Amino acid sequence: MRTRERGNIPLRKTILIYCEGETERIYFEQMKILKRSKMVSVKIKNVKRSAIKLANHAYRDASYQPFDEIWIVFDKDDLTDWQLDEVNEFCTLHNIRIAYTNEAFELWLLMHFEQIDEQQVYPRALLNEKMEQHLQVRRYFRNKGNAEVIAPIALRHEIALTNCTIMMQRRNTESRDNPYCNLHEMLHHVF
Repeated sequence: MRTRERGNIPLRKTILIYCEGETERIYFEQMKILKRSKMVSVKIKNVKRSAIKLANHAYRDASYQPFDEIWIVFDKDDLTDWQLDEVNEFCTLHNIRIAYTNEAFELWLLMHFEQIDEQQVYPRALLNEKMEQHLQVRRYFRNKGNAEVIAPIALRHEIALTNCTIMMQRRNTESRDNPYCNLHEMLHHVF
């Protein structure tokens, strides 16, 4: 981590975001464009690794560059609670912040279009089906790496922030069971 000020002039804050998929990278690149700030520089990398490997990569890669914060973004997928705790411990030890969704990033994307029922489970097949309906595309999973499909979703980020905040407040539990998402906290903080 670098020193934050040079004389009386504050330095531009640099935030590194490491994500496990192309969909996430496209979405955050669009957010970076939408929320352009002179005081924050956001660098986004798609690492294509699952949670603990993503955290390890972020820790090693960040040591080669100046930064103020590191975030990792991943899907819970099939991670057990024990594995998720392992990721949390590693990240806490190395001052890496975590944003994740249970079950998949598509839960966050779905919140750009509709409210989530916190009493319902959202498996990946249902998320894909709902994204196909909202985006009017066939086989969403084949299009989720397409910037023309994913980037415009970020224009609706204010709706997602509201829907995610409501869902997390209604959950009223410490459980990380599906549906779970803390990306709204990350977006408020980073962008």
